[in-house]
Amino acid sequence: MSSATRVKLRGLLRELGDLAEEVDPFGRDAEGVQLFDHIAVVATKAAGRARDLETEAHNAAMENGERP
Repeated sequence: MSSATRVKLRGLLRELGDLAEEVDPFGRDAEGVQLFDHIAVVATKAAGRARDLETEAHNAAMENGERP
């Protein structure tokens, strides 16, 4: 599962990077609601994948007698 999770995480992080160009630093607060919602969804997915990988790494270290 780690490889698949890592691939998905990389894809999500790339998407977040691409979305950075869409954010207008001088835009009005009312603009971009859908964009910001999409960014939040992608960021939440990326955070979940990262937590999955962190858990797997921790568990593997414990199984190998290493300190996490």
